[in-house]
Amino acid sequence: MVNGIGKVLYWTLTILLGFVNPLISVGMVVLYYLPKIIQDICQPCNEEQVSEMNSYSEDVLEDMK
Repeated sequence: MVNGIGKVLYWTLTILLGFVNPLISVGMVVLYYLPKIIQDICQPCNEEQVSEMNSYSEDVLEDMK
């Protein structure tokens, strides 16, 4: 419930500031979505590192045999 009220207040403020200066509104929207954008960009890198670590451990296990 509180999260919903916060979102309504945020978007209302963003729209109102957009009438004052559209660049402020655009900046607020970019900041709102920036963590998700960064997470989506870094997700393939994280999956690649995990697969490299798994293959490395398998190679080490084979060498130990």
